Amino acid sequence: MVNSRAKGSRNELKVAADLYEALGIKFERILDQTRQAGLGDLRPVSGSFPFTLELKHYKEGVQARPEWWDQAITAAQLAGNYPALLYRYNRQPVRCRIPLQAVIDMPEFNAYSGSANPYDWRYACEVDFDTFCMICRELM
Repeated sequence: MVNSRAKGSRNELKVAADLYEALGIKFERILDQTRQAGLGDLRPVSGSFPFTLELKHYKEGVQARPEWWDQAITAAQLAGNYPALLYRYNRQPVRCRIPLQAVIDMPEFNAYSGSANPYDWRYACEVDFDTFCMICRELM
């Protein structure tokens, strides 16, 4: 358990540094996540950010586990943001799962955004980290 917490902490700090480099936004770990269910893993130090971030780092695998996405959705609903699951396996690049609604709500797709019937967050897409950062910039 101690090793998995340390690994999770290292991953959170690494992703926070990568997001700062890509977006210029400082993030901090949400330390209450271990005591209170339904919280994301990182939050911006100041300002707003369109996603609630759920981070996972595991030894091996090929795709996101469904329960991870459920966890991301729960945290995002509580925070009032889009969910974002950033996960990776050892020696693999970060993958980012976001709801299709986030892509549709980008300014380039204004004709479709704000509809009375937004897409269910179960309809998601996976992108690489750079594409995730581009979508973040477009939504901010």
